[in-house]
Amino acid sequence: MDIPKNTFIAQNRKKVLFSSDFKDFFLLQQTSLIEQRIVINILSAIKDEQSLFISAKSQVPNISNNKNLSFDEYFEGYANQGEIEFILPLDKLNPNRKMKNSVIKTALVNMSNINWFTLKDESIDGFMAVPFIICPKWNKKNLFFKIDKAVIKFLLNMAQYYQIRSDLPYTASTPNTLKFLLWLMKHKGQEAVKKEYYQLLNELFINKNKYENRSKFERDFLKIVKADLDACNDLSFNYSYLKGVYYIVIYFTKNSVGKLENFKSIEELRIYRSIKYLQRKRNLKDNHIRFLKQLYLSSGYEIISSKIKCKIDKNLEGEDYIKAIFSELNK
Repeated sequence: MDIPKNTFIAQNRKKVLFSSDFKDFFLLQQTSLIEQRIVINILSAIKDEQSLFISAKSQVPNISNNKNLSFDEYFEGYANQGEIEFILPLDKLNPNRKMKNSVIKTALVNMSNINWFTLKDESIDGFMAVPFIICPKWNKKNLFFKIDKAVIKFLLNMAQYYQIRSDLPYTASTPNTLKFLLWLMKHKGQEAVKKEYYQLLNELFINKNKYENRSKFERDFLKIVKADLDACNDLSFNYSYLKGVYYIVIYFTKNSVGKLENFKSIEELRIYRSIKYLQRKRNLKDNHIRFLKQLYLSSGYEIISSKIKCKIDKNLEGEDYIKAIFSELNK
């Protein structure tokens, strides 16, 4: 079979790139695992094109008068038509043919539904409903479909982007895993995320009536997603709940390469922050730091903090401060 010149084919990639716009859309959309696999393969096929919009504008191909091409002009350079063709090999989408063809067909039909995607329509200062893929077809080896240029342009808006492991929809046990990870990635630079329960549901576009109570949300959503990410992703999270607020900490898992371990619990984070503060405030040396760390780990942050906070002379430093801690603990 001859492949048309401008046809995109899924490539073997360790990670794919979600544009910020597409990430926001994806959180809103309810997707199945097979639909997520299709999305991942589409992103793998266009990753090279996405990468061109990550670098500085000077790296985008220039026209003869040395002026940078606009987004639209560059886009026209490799996609001259309103629709772009894709071929998705079935062995990439459905390894070992474990999934029924009827499941794949249902996903394709669903993604070609006009209600699957919503884009801005500047001509009316509003929105338009469009299908994510167009004209889906298949045979024994491949899926064939087209994507409207407006949708592709949406996927290429790389002002901000997120790297996601391409194997996640193949190893995860629930579609919620990828959805929650994309939300989590938005907060990656923070040491901890604080969200009220209903605020968290709202940001994940989950109807507050979906889960009868917080315990069910943890059992049917958070715990399953966390287990997936712990087992097959380089980033995962821990959470705790206190007085209506979730505290979520992101950390690197054993699957990460070349990364330092992050805090795996709110407790670890609070101990770290307390020690760093005391080290600076009380002029503590390495042996003092080791003592404090062991103290916190053996008795817990809350217990130690309650016994020493605001109870020691603010002018004491170094060895004198450590001795004062001993004195307080022995009372």
